[in-house]
Amino acid sequence: MSLRNFGINRKQIRQGGGRGTGSDHVEEMFGATELYIYQTPNTRPKGYQTLKTFLDAQECEVVFTADAPPELSRYETLRITHKNGEPIPTPALKRSHSWAHQRNFLHSFFKPMYR
Repeated sequence: MSLRNFGINRKQIRQGGGRGTGSDHVEEMFGATELYIYQTPNTRPKGYQTLKTFLDAQECEVVFTADAPPELSRYETLRITHKNGEPIPTPALKRSHSWAHQRNFLHSFFKPMYR
């Protein structure tokens, strides 16, 4: 499956989805218990270790997982959760989200309905 199947041409693919700072829709993520960042395979982007150290200090768990939607199966999936199942702390969520946007990585999140 390719993005071309959805009517996106080569120029648009190279251009990306608009990096931005990540502050445009971060409010929607507040209260999320899981954040998934999909990155290109076999790469460790600049700033990963710093992000991981910050998330560890915020008592977040950072793991690479094989859980990904079928259309994103070729991407490495970075899953961020809070260690005791609570929502991800806002500073950790903001920094992770901004980090993903700065590298033009796809991302998704899970926010329980009851919160």
